[in-house]
Amino acid sequence: MSIEELLTSAEERPPRKRRGWFLTLLAAAAGTSVTYFLLRASELTASIPVLFALFGALALLYRVTSSIPVPRRPERPDRPMPRGEEPGTYDWTGGDGLRRAVGRWERVLTWSTEDAERFRRLTTPALRELADERLRQRHGITIASDERRARELLGEQLWTLLTASPRRAPKPRQFASLVTRLEEL
Repeated sequence: MSIEELLTSAEERPPRKRRGWFLTLLAAAAGTSVTYFLLRASELTASIPVLFALFGALALLYRVTSSIPVPRRPERPDRPMPRGEEPGTYDWTGGDGLRRAVGRWERVLTWSTEDAERFRRLTTPALRELADERLRQRHGITIASDERRARELLGEQLWTLLTASPRRAPKPRQFASLVTRLEEL
């Protein structure tokens, strides 16, 4: 195939030559003979007319399906690029990983306000891990390495929440202030 043939459009190309029935029958016969000899080599038997009918049907199916023209895709106009600022809205229906993570935290915190045991089991360890990481990054200590300094930095309320097992979950407003304190570290 030449470069000129590659660069011509589909409308300018000459129509493909159709293969005759002889070539279809020849393909069926070739498939039949190869399959028959492979079956015989593995000590299996098959009827030659059945094999020929099978490969004939496959060749005929290929011939029919290849003769059907493929419909052209409709041309879609290019979408105009938005001008100026974005609308500022966020599509919450998308597969956003951050939204899923926030949703998971919302569920955990909602469950935790209703059930103190769940708060103790799920929320407190996560908050302690966050506090440890925050202390390590900003001050070079962890709760286990320097309890006195960590207690000073965290504050008495947050320290009590992280180290003692609370009997009940804090109220949402109190919890928000503790999280704010944790963020300020």
